[in-house]
Amino acid sequence: MSAPSLLAVSLVVALIGTGCSRDDPTAPSAMSSASVSSTPGLGPDTVAEKGVLAAYRGMWDAFVEAGKVSDPDAAGLRRYASDQALRLVVSSLYTNREQGKVAQGAVVLSPEVIEITPSGAPTEATVLDCVDSTNWLEYKASGGLWDDEPGGRHRTTATVKATDGVWRVSSFVLEESGTC
Repeated sequence: MSAPSLLAVSLVVALIGTGCSRDDPTAPSAMSSASVSSTPGLGPDTVAEKGVLAAYRGMWDAFVEAGKVSDPDAAGLRRYASDQALRLVVSSLYTNREQGKVAQGAVVLSPEVIEITPSGAPTEATVLDCVDSTNWLEYKASGGLWDDEPGGRHRTTATVKATDGVWRVSSFVLEESGTC
């Protein structure tokens, strides 16, 4: 099973186990750390949106980097993810490490903030993305592909929250390959 497929399966299992679903507003989402501050010439919603997207991309960058050696303790993960998002990513990395897998390659992101609340002083946002893991594959830690399953494109919905002025992905749902 490829890294993205394993992640999707791990996320689905974890979500079922915790009773979360796509329709559940508390379902896991991805977010990265970016300071909540004001920037001259930009409204608070625009500034927040930039922080939300920086956190989301930061989480994925940290996950891809940690996946190269299946390191569930990678510091970047905690910088950009919290709550269920962090637990799901860390769980996936632990599983890969125990099975002797690593993930190599890159994901392609195209996130869009589709909701940000409350207006004027945002503390929560929803991100919609189509995570393309076509070139992010699982390998045996000793070398060689783990299997011949390709990556794919996964519809992803993330919740990003600001806590103490820092944006982090608190939950996300990575749907199965081919959903976008």
